[in-house]
Amino acid sequence: MNSQANPDMERDRSGATAVPLLLLPGTVCDERLFAPLLAVLDHSDIRVLPMTGARTTPELAARLLAMAPERFALLGFSLGGIVALEMAAQAPERIERLALVDTTGGPDPEANAEARRAAAEKARGEGMDGYILDSWEKLVSPANAKDEKLREAILSMARDAGADALAEQSEVAIHRADSRKRLGAIAVPTLILAGEDEEVCRLEAHEELAAGIAGARYFTIPQAGHFSPLENPAAVARHVRDWLSWPQNQFSNEPSQTQGAEMSDATSNPKTKGASPIAVENVLQVERHDYPDLAPTNRPRSQSLDGFDDIYTDIVDYIIRCTHKIWDERDIGLIYTHYTHNCVLYGTTGTIYNREDVVRDTIQRLVSFPERRGMGTQVIWNGNDKEGFYTSHLVTGSGRHTQYGHLGQPTGRPFVSRTIADCMIFENKIYREWVVADTMAIIQQLGLDPHHFAMKTAKAKFDAGLISLDIGENRRFLGQTPPTEKADTSLAHNDIEAQTIEMLHEIFTKRMFGRIAQDYAPNAQYHGPLMKELYGHAAIVHQHLGLIGSLPDASFEVQHVASNPCEEGGTKVAVRWIMEGHHLGYGILGTLGDPTGKRVQVMGMSHYHWKNGKIVDEWNVYDELSLLVQVKLGQLAAEAGAV
Repeated sequence: MNSQANPDMERDRSGATAVPLLLLPGTVCDERLFAPLLAVLDHSDIRVLPMTGARTTPELAARLLAMAPERFALLGFSLGGIVALEMAAQAPERIERLALVDTTGGPDPEANAEARRAAAEKARGEGMDGYILDSWEKLVSPANAKDEKLREAILSMARDAGADALAEQSEVAIHRADSRKRLGAIAVPTLILAGEDEEVCRLEAHEELAAGIAGARYFTIPQAGHFSPLENPAAVARHVRDWLSWPQNQFSNEPSQTQGAEMSDATSNPKTKGASPIAVENVLQVERHDYPDLAPTNRPRSQSLDGFDDIYTDIVDYIIRCTHKIWDERDIGLIYTHYTHNCVLYGTTGTIYNREDVVRDTIQRLVSFPERRGMGTQVIWNGNDKEGFYTSHLVTGSGRHTQYGHLGQPTGRPFVSRTIADCMIFENKIYREWVVADTMAIIQQLGLDPHHFAMKTAKAKFDAGLISLDIGENRRFLGQTPPTEKADTSLAHNDIEAQTIEMLHEIFTKRMFGRIAQDYAPNAQYHGPLMKELYGHAAIVHQHLGLIGSLPDASFEVQHVASNPCEEGGTKVAVRWIMEGHHLGYGILGTLGDPTGKRVQVMGMSHYHWKNGKIVDEWNVYDELSLLVQVKLGQLAAEAGAV
């Protein structure tokens, strides 16, 4: 990424042609405005253009077009957004996609001209600091008003730009057209972003842009004011990354009643079905809402869900409601309309490869627990209805063992356990699912012998011809080399997801357990397997150290990561991960007994709540019973001479 890249189009990682991305900063801003974005954006050719050399918007737009490549993607911030709209009017055929950040399409009110020129003259005599500080409370969110680093970053850009540039750019702002009249001609993928505390360019102005541009997607950025690229760069980067991958063929200049959408920071936000011209995307979160709120009878659709049943209002409603109907209301036949015929369900003790077996498995599990209730605890998601959704759904299940079934004679005892299910969903149907249920927690609470149940399960698998082959070295490192120094963060969509992946790499790959004290709050709570509820660094270190202790040669790989801003503050991150190793040591997996040397794979899922830069809660789910089954299966195979 650079400002002087080859003008020829290159290929991005997906193999698609990547046109150059041009960035236009705002008044008295420069490339430093976009530095956090450039640090995480994976694009082969990014250029920040100078916003100088002209005194009207049409003149500056023409100047920038003269130095731009033949075809490009364009992102403009504030004054840069105003100029970007003028460039789109002058040369629409050259712009592949458009992003407008904290800006407006309207003309400059006549009364503003005198104030703008007076401010520039004052800055010429007294310096640029006053120009910024006099408006500081309007420039940033109240959450960031005391951020000294942010203040200095903005002041530094203004000082380096100087009063002459301010005067010139003020004239550009004054001499601009009313772009609202031309919005209907824009027929390219258009992203509109605004800080949720924006006071310089009012949110209504962004709503006008979204209403006027067919297919435009409008998002508000939490904890940000006018300078959202610097105040919340991770959120801005995620939306820009999504925007760069939007397909071209779904946009046109035909008028639409579903043109825009607004949401507090989340993933891609397509046109909203059956909504007013400005559809407010408000995806509910589970933690603070009762089930009737999450699965309402009279709530209008608040998220684009093309292809989904009309009853669902957003993706969280979908996953909460259909899970409740299948498992609690016993509408098991709903699986036929909510899973594809060739769905794949990956569990900790086996894989299901078709819809009919999902139906059969669900019935068998409910036979043993006719009083079972599964309470949705949280749903972390990403995606959209065009490319598909991914959800990570934490459920706290409870019930009693009152009927003969897969666990044998009923014990009458109650149980509570956690399950996390990750689903890939497209047009109302789940086509791939990973389920990690803490079955060992249930076995222990029912007073059953885990070794007996594990051997019974292993024997059935062995009799069906399944064995676990020892694969030897698992490539946590190669030969005599140390583990990889840097984590692969290519799965991350934003900074907090990348930080989570890096933390897990330090702990589980490099065995640097001191990272826990760095990233966890001192009073962090750990919600672990077997329904453990633990507090503080020491307890959390012990849990993770104990897991590695049982499988000391284990490799660790992240398979998926997603995140959502949390209504409680901060961000929640979901991670699906795999560990592979051999039972060579002692640790917290006491039920495995003395080391057997057998190969073991652990599929786990974790949810993290980051707040104020620290993890305050971790929900960690993996199934010790699955590990015990694998050890027993390995022993059966060895006894039979199969390995």
